[in-house]
Amino acid sequence: MLGRAFLDNPLNRYFLALAAFLALFWGFGLARKLVVSRLRALALRTQTDLDDLLVDLLEMVRTPECVLVVLWAATRYLRLPGRLDGLLHALLLVVLTYRAVTMLRVAADYLVRKLLISKGRFSQAEQGMARTISYLISGLLWVTGALFVLSNLGFNVTSMLAGLGIGGVAVALAAQAVLGDLFSALAIYLDQPFVVGDFIVVGDMMGTVEHIGIKTTRVRALSGEMLIVANSRLTSAQIQNFRQLQERRIVIGFSVPYRTPAEQVKNIPQLVRAAVAAAPKARFDRAHLKSFEEAGFAFEAVYFVTDPDYGIYMDTNQAIHLALLDAFRREGISFALPSRVVFQQSGDGA
Repeated sequence: MLGRAFLDNPLNRYFLALAAFLALFWGFGLARKLVVSRLRALALRTQTDLDDLLVDLLEMVRTPECVLVVLWAATRYLRLPGRLDGLLHALLLVVLTYRAVTMLRVAADYLVRKLLISKGRFSQAEQGMARTISYLISGLLWVTGALFVLSNLGFNVTSMLAGLGIGGVAVALAAQAVLGDLFSALAIYLDQPFVVGDFIVVGDMMGTVEHIGIKTTRVRALSGEMLIVANSRLTSAQIQNFRQLQERRIVIGFSVPYRTPAEQVKNIPQLVRAAVAAAPKARFDRAHLKSFEEAGFAFEAVYFVTDPDYGIYMDTNQAIHLALLDAFRREGISFALPSRVVFQQSGDGA
């Protein structure tokens, strides 16, 4: 009786296929359960999150997918009709490719987040850029998966790739500016010339960065309006970024008349030093008689404001100038005004 054929297969082969299906399904489920439980217990005892990622990837495998894989393996004992075997093979290929792409997407998202966290970032702007990169990687994975499935199903992928290449060139030429801004956004994200919150100066534009998008970057100008700048312009221009600014160097110059007594001229650098030392957030560097100019003795002084805040910088600079003005008035020293002395000689030699 077991040797009787049914649909070109003896009954004993059906029993063998059924036994193989049950054994494989039970063994696969038991192994998966043991591996996941052991990895989950191990993940709770470790500090790294790589094992958590591995557990999450294993848990993504669903029961219907396991059933399909086990069914395909069990039917290897049977002689199936060509159409049915081809359908089962195509279904298995599509399901496994889908699951592989989704697992690779999760792994790619993990790598992007890990890269950002290792650099001490992951603010709102970095999260937006991470999503953009994830979308690009996801699109690439889905296209690759689709081409893989079509190639294994017997389609001519070479002609499709050629058509996609020609279409891609046409789209690239039509959207050249958009693609340029997109790659510039990736360059800004990877190179980090500025981040959200930085005060930057680009040409005649200055302001605080509020958003870094795929195509444009939004900068809040000092006058209050929002400046929307193409990313390609930012990557091709020289940028002054004041984020790393710890102190500001200030150079001031002034002149005193030539009629100023020599002792007072010698004392001027000390007056400048005292005025800078009196300011709470200023550091004196130097003060010298620089040159003899047309208006009088020219002095140059250099000091640093040790706070990057622009308001504190202006307050400190103003306090030093006022202190210097008071010191000059106490000493009876006046500032030189632009002037010129003209000597005329008459015909009789006077």
